[in-house]
Amino acid sequence: MKIILLLSLLVLTEFSYAGSFQGTAKSYDKEQCVVLNRFADKSGVNYHSGDAKKETVLCDIDFKNSGIGLCPKTWSTSPGTVIYDIKASKYNGNPATFESEYYPKQIPLKGTVAGVDKIAVFKQSVNGQFNQSTSATFSQASLLYYHFSRYLNMTVDIPVAVVRTMDAKTHLQRVASKGSKIARGRMNLAGWNVVKSAEENPSGYRPVNEFYYGEVTDGLLYGAMLKGRGQRYGAEFNGNISGKGYSEQYIYLQKTPAFYALMSPKPFADAMTVGISSSKKDSVVAKTLQATVSAEQMMFWMQEMSEIAIIDYLFNQQDRPGNIDYVWEWYYLNDKSEVKSKRDDSEVSRLKIASIAVPEDIKKSSRYVLIQKTQLNDNDAAGRKYTNFTKKAGLLEKIRHINAKTYRQLIHLANDFQAKGELYNYLRDIFYLSSTYTDMIAQNSIQAAQILKATCKSGTMKFDLDAEGYVLTQKAVALPIDCDNP
Repeated sequence: MKIILLLSLLVLTEFSYAGSFQGTAKSYDKEQCVVLNRFADKSGVNYHSGDAKKETVLCDIDFKNSGIGLCPKTWSTSPGTVIYDIKASKYNGNPATFESEYYPKQIPLKGTVAGVDKIAVFKQSVNGQFNQSTSATFSQASLLYYHFSRYLNMTVDIPVAVVRTMDAKTHLQRVASKGSKIARGRMNLAGWNVVKSAEENPSGYRPVNEFYYGEVTDGLLYGAMLKGRGQRYGAEFNGNISGKGYSEQYIYLQKTPAFYALMSPKPFADAMTVGISSSKKDSVVAKTLQATVSAEQMMFWMQEMSEIAIIDYLFNQQDRPGNIDYVWEWYYLNDKSEVKSKRDDSEVSRLKIASIAVPEDIKKSSRYVLIQKTQLNDNDAAGRKYTNFTKKAGLLEKIRHINAKTYRQLIHLANDFQAKGELYNYLRDIFYLSSTYTDMIAQNSIQAAQILKATCKSGTMKFDLDAEGYVLTQKAVALPIDCDNP
């Protein structure tokens, strides 16, 4: 779900973008894929071991390759381009045939055509233009979430994202002209109308450099390319949000097991119990939790929910409830008593958790637990001047449990942003942002740190969230932290 965003015409000078995306580029004639430069190692960042390979895989996708098909995303509320590998299918060498036959029926055909593999999604910035009221989408948001999630040492999974440019005329012919014909739903149609109009009339989009890269005459649009995974959470993590308005959804997000527990000043074990029992007062949430909720699951959920609140606050995310995914993942101890994890391919809901069989190799472990692991794939309604519902709902002010490393990284980030140091320069220089958006993110970061620091100084914050550590030790240790200099 996305929030309607009505934009008045913007003064271009206010939102002028200096420079370019900074990173390593791979060229496809005049098109490019850019792997953005990373935070410096000395910043305390923690990129994952597989991130570099995923960046490379994404940037190896050549839209002109005859084994690649492009289709418009015509469901949900925001438009996008779904990228398919068709090399192992009957369509190999004939992307035009694939696109004409497959795009109208992508949902019913999913998984039914041998050799067709969805490998990525390409998303442009699309906001209200050309008298169309669209959903809120900003290309840079997915890039910001990827890199800053690694900086904040987050446990919640956020997908690798890279920058991709594409010839506007080609995108219009292969994708946008089709999306506007069969879009499902008013806002998705409005989005495709904007994309189509912007590609037909480049000078009409405002600000133009949120859609086009470089000189408009070059005819290159840009967006973020990524590959997420997982299924949509139900009420166990979103709360009972069905049929609720956007502000109300953030109220019900606080009535979940994770958030009730985060608000409790009690030690983890007691807070966990409070979270589960309080959330079950809502019959819809109670139904999703009828299966046993393990202590390990609650530890993961609490840490992930606190991280989501922090990063959404930083980037003005306006559309979180209902846009949170999960995968099933086994956590276990190997023969060296190290914590390892292994994904389970099951796509069942929490109500059917008992149907997921323990893998034979994991059965041999001295300890194992099945975790509903949170994935944050839909992050594009952020990074610019959207409504910051996390701030409006006062979520950070209510948190009483947090991971010590994440707190430390946030305080260091805020201090640097305040001084406009190296981290501020990284934000300003790498992501092709206007100074307005850069300063907005900096101020949000400073405010978020001030809020959590105030809770720390009041003595009511517990630095006891460490999901993998809990799997290993079965103990939630509240670490002593210097609030000002963690």
